[in-house]
Amino acid sequence: MVQQDQAERLRKLSQQQQEETIMATHLPSRSEYHKKKREAAKKKKKKKRKIQNPLIKILAFIFLLLPITIGLIYYYHVLHSEEDPVKDDDHFEQVEFE
Repeated sequence: MVQQDQAERLRKLSQQQQEETIMATHLPSRSEYHKKKREAAKKKKKKKRKIQNPLIKILAFIFLLLPITIGLIYYYHVLHSEEDPVKDDDHFEQVEFE
């Protein structure tokens, strides 16, 4: 009876060791695990950077166009008006003195 108990104990021990080796072979290598972890972190960061609100996009676009339009208006009105300092006075009535 002692021999059977000892044999059963050894069988159980060997089965546990086999199960541990089987479980260890199914695990990915350390480099694969960390590579997947880095890729998951990159995907998560990319999702955070994405602007989901279209209102923010529109306001940013207007904010960028505002200085450009102000510069164009300034250039057109101020700098081009100096080219023709004398203009025809079609809107005024000419008065002659005697």
